[in-house]
Amino acid sequence: MRSSKKYDYIVIGGGIVGLSTALKLQEANKKILILEKESGVGLHQSGRNSGVLHSGIYYKPDSFKSNLCIRGRELMLEFLELNNIPYRLEGKIVVDENIQKIESLFERSKLLAMSGVQVLEKDALIDKEPNSKILQGLFVPQAGVVDYKIVTEMMVDIFRNKGGDVEYFQEIVNITENNDSKLVSSKKETFTGDFLINCAGLFSDKVAKLDGLNPKVKIIPFRGEYYEIINKKSHLLNNMIYPIADPELPFLGIHLTKTVDGRIEAGPNAVLAFSREGYSWTKFNLFETLETITYKGMVKLGRKYFKTGIDEMYRSLNKAAFVQEVKKLLPGIESEDLVQRPAGVRAQAVSDDGSLLDDFLFEEGYKSLHVLNAPSPAATASLAIGEYIASKVLN
Repeated sequence: MRSSKKYDYIVIGGGIVGLSTALKLQEANKKILILEKESGVGLHQSGRNSGVLHSGIYYKPDSFKSNLCIRGRELMLEFLELNNIPYRLEGKIVVDENIQKIESLFERSKLLAMSGVQVLEKDALIDKEPNSKILQGLFVPQAGVVDYKIVTEMMVDIFRNKGGDVEYFQEIVNITENNDSKLVSSKKETFTGDFLINCAGLFSDKVAKLDGLNPKVKIIPFRGEYYEIINKKSHLLNNMIYPIADPELPFLGIHLTKTVDGRIEAGPNAVLAFSREGYSWTKFNLFETLETITYKGMVKLGRKYFKTGIDEMYRSLNKAAFVQEVKKLLPGIESEDLVQRPAGVRAQAVSDDGSLLDDFLFEEGYKSLHVLNAPSPAATASLAIGEYIASKVLN
């Protein structure tokens, strides 16, 4: 069945990047349709994360990622204030046993023109986080927390109230052209638009192939596993404690976050998922797993990070090992203090040569634009990503 309506833009994916893009295009008075395969918005990466408002301190100054993160953070804070969405912006402590790493990160904060960043040692750090095991770190006041599921729900309400259309349960199976229009088909019906924007997250590479592209990357699903520290220990953390990230990996490692509603989350543990939506070890898709492990980029990646991967798997299957990792940041936590919370799956683009892409990646097709990598801090940067995409396709 073919829909009778024609749209200026069809956005595939009702996550936070797709919604932000649709909202920015609406500002240009365009007729927009969002197609989402689930029953609601933000049900995958956008609603299954640690809820951090990222400061942008880790990213190279003036890089694409850095600029989008810093601009996106400003836009997100405006959006939260305007729509009365609860958030906290009380900063984080980035800790490391190597003071030179901390001082190097402090110098980067100057290049990024970030105000209020401080090197803290001993008593100064204890004033911020009395229970931190590592007593030297960097205080970054620009970091905060929010519930991005609430953000996506507000975004879709605004989008619909301004006349935007959303169609749920629409898994895309075919994309063609007809009379200079894009025809986007699900199993149920076909939709017509002048331009297509692919924000399909975990399935973005597959949607790009449906549109006739041959992406030089493949989406590899990595499950991020989190634990919650039970309420009687929630006093042990004021805001956030992060280790300094390994620059070789686009994963931040296990960190501690006090959520906007006062819960402490520890994670993520990052392991290869055996399905693109593999939220547990038992969620297994044979075809998707074979597709992943036979991909030449994944074979090269596996060789390069074999030990790291084994360590992550061990920590995933052995709660005691996870507890020991948490204790490196926050003593006084025992196995019985941790309960598992729902995991997320990260859509990580991996290139043919085995490189993990750590920056945003966009590829253009015929009357289409495809978001092929939107790693952390995509949620923080989402409105800036939408702004970037809108300016690109409108021009």
